Formats: sequence, C-alpha cells, structure tokens
Amino acid sequence: MHVPCFAAQVERALGIAAEELAATGNQGAELALAIVRTIPQAQHFTLPAGGRLFDDGLRGLDPDLRAIRLPFPIVTISFADGARRTLVIAQEQHEAGQNTIVVRVAVDTGDGQGWGFYPCTAQPEHSHDDGSVVWLCFDAIGSRLDRTPMHEAVMAAGRSVLELVEALSCNNVAAEVVERIDPAVNARRRRQGKLALYEVRRLVVKVGDVAHAIGAPRGERDGPREHLRRGHIRRLPDDRKIWVQACVVGSRALGVIRKTYSVELA
Repeated sequence: MHVPCFAAQVERALGIAAEELAATGNQGAELALAIVRTIPQAQHFTLPAGGRLFDDGLRGLDPDLRAIRLPFPIVTISFADGARRTLVIAQEQHEAGQNTIVVRVAVDTGDGQGWGFYPCTAQPEHSHDDGSVVWLCFDAIGSRLDRTPMHEAVMAAGRSVLELVEALSCNNVAAEVVERIDPAVNARRRRQGKLALYEVRRLVVKVGDVAHAIGAPRGERDGPREHLRRGHIRRLPDDRKIWVQACVVGSRALGVIRKTYSVELA
C-alpha cells in the first residue's frame, strides 16, 4: 500500500502550533520549531503500515546504536497505522566529539484534531540480544523521561529509524527517489499558500545471484517440506550484508508448512 509523505502537512501544522505555544510561554514551542526547521532540509521516506520493516531483532546493526549513522544527515519517515498517521524526524548531531541520532515524533490520531507532536526528544543508546532497544528520552526542559507513556510511544515510532538504517546497511538495498520535484515549483506553491511538495524515497531491493540462492545440499537427510522463507538479512563471509527476498522453498511432495506472522510495535 502506498503511504504519502506527511512532511509538508506537519511543517505547516506545527509552524502554527509553535506560534501559539510561544505566545503562552510554553517551552514546547522550541521543540515544535525544531521540527519545522529541519523538515525542508530532510530526505523523506515512506514505510509500510506501522512503520516496520523487519522482525529480526535488529541483527543487522551494531548493538551499540551510538555507532550507527543515518543515510542522510536528516530524514523523515512517514507511515500510517489505520487512521493514525505518524511522521518521525531523525537528525544526526555532533557534540563533544560524539555522534548522536536525535528523534522527534509528530502524530495525527485521526480524530479530526489535526497534527500534534510529543514534546520530547529521544536517542537510541544500545540494543539487547532480543532486539529490544534502550532509549534516552528528554522532555522540553531537558529532564529525563523513563518509561512514561510518552517515552513508550516515541520509542515505538523511533524504531522505524533503526529498521530503515538496518535495511540500507545491505549492499543490495538502495533508497531511490520516486519523483523529482523542481525547487521552482515549491517556491511558487509557497507564495500561493500551498503545501510544499517533497521528494520521497522508497527502498528498492536489487536482487543479484546471491540473493536468490536457495542454500546448500542437505546430505543424507530428507529435504524440507514446502514453506515460505521470510525475507531476511544475510551476512556474507566478507562481512557485507544483503537483503534476501522472501521465497517459497522445499519440496511440496514432502508436505506443506503454512506459517502466519504478525508484527507488533515494540
């Protein structure tokens, strides 16, 4: 299912919200403005429903998530989950010689109230063997949030950033622009009070010889029954990583294994 980019909608809505918050002295105004200012500088991605790509426990990433890098200095990720729409904004920041990925989240719950945002920032710190991620989360005045509902919601949305980075760490996965946008067109639209049009990137898997290899012989044992092998990341002997497409493998003559998978937000 195609999911449109929500960046322009969020840019306009939070620009208005920032002015209203600033007028009342609300410290969340700076967080709203940070989102508005970064959107025009970002590269924009859309992801499937729920914003999830994998359920592999982030095996393709370094467990110390402070070592990872975004594909671009600033990215936005648009995805929907039913009527709820989400825009995740991720930005690399360099402080005291260390690189940090800062994540902010805007949401539209579909209740007719328009776009809002979580007045906090989050930073992925490291992941555990089970795929769970430790995040640092701070509110508008810099106080740390731990396991609050807002913290949980931002962590769940922010995982889409980690899965995007994981996908693009594969040698045969690329981020390609769906449609080029002429900057002059956007300048005219802004003068006319219209929403900007942003170029959107999608993930494209380039399937090569290694990607469709089925596997090694099984020796004396009977071959497997026919079943669906999920798409997954394969690490090659030279430490490169590739994305292996989902495929049907095994022998139907030996029977059929039917599998059902569900994906839940962490």
